[in-house]
Amino acid sequence: MNGRERMQAVLDGRPTDRIPHFEMVFAIPEEAFGLSWPTTEEMNDALGTDRFPAVAERYFHIWDLVLDTYDWDCVPIPHFTHDGELDCAMIRLARERYNDRAMVCTYNGDGTFWMPLGGDAMMEFSIRLYEDREGLHREAEERLARSIELAKRQVEAGAEFIFLNSDYAYNDSPYISPKDFSEIVTPYLKRNVEAIHALGVKAILHSDGDLRTILDQLVSTGIDGYQSIDPQGNMDIAEVKRQYGDRLVLMGNVKTSLLQDVVEEEIRASARYCLENAKPGGRYIFSTSNCLFAGMPLESYHIMLDEYRRYAAY
Repeated sequence: MNGRERMQAVLDGRPTDRIPHFEMVFAIPEEAFGLSWPTTEEMNDALGTDRFPAVAERYFHIWDLVLDTYDWDCVPIPHFTHDGELDCAMIRLARERYNDRAMVCTYNGDGTFWMPLGGDAMMEFSIRLYEDREGLHREAEERLARSIELAKRQVEAGAEFIFLNSDYAYNDSPYISPKDFSEIVTPYLKRNVEAIHALGVKAILHSDGDLRTILDQLVSTGIDGYQSIDPQGNMDIAEVKRQYGDRLVLMGNVKTSLLQDVVEEEIRASARYCLENAKPGGRYIFSTSNCLFAGMPLESYHIMLDEYRRYAAY
């Protein structure tokens, strides 16, 4: 199987020769290859000019190295800019370049309210929950419409599945009560997933944090997968697999916090726990619980991968 075939099989719930692997973000090109990604500003400024092919080639050269060195099964193209023009240009180029080798996916911020960040944002959102629910619903409709329109363009450009990239929880609980979540988030997420399915592709939810009290709601929206399964947020992949493994593709759960400090046995134990508990029955993609973050020691990733290679084959 090549990467595209392997990913398609796992998304469809069919057997694969081995567990697929990729990460949502590869932020360690300097550590791995002595190279750096072109900045979003640089790529966006070059878009539509004769400078763009050279900038895009620098970008995809790093992906070539990732695929060659680490045998990834999917290339994730970020949501670079609000207008989506750069996203779609890079998705098209990625499909042309990797069509016989790896799947190509992308991100969509999704049309829902997720955890407010910065300053007094959470306080302001909480006030709106009690004083301006109608306004929140109007804004949710606007967010949803933008998300669906972006998804249409991403799929037309060639995206083969979409990550709905949200954070709905802290390490100990969702950012709002399950009751409020069922009104303010779940119906809009369901419509977003339905719209993505109507485009002919699957939707995988990313959310860090402790989702235990809202995971039934999230699964009820029809999402096809769940990425993160955050162990720092009390998410146990063995339990999630037991409850939802026949319905969801699971991705993640290798404890990201362990990767900052190179403690080999702890990294191996975390990776092995994921593989032993999520491998049976398929529908699992091996990855960290978040991403390969900037500044992470490369050795940590290599340790994690070594454990994966021991157990990946079916």
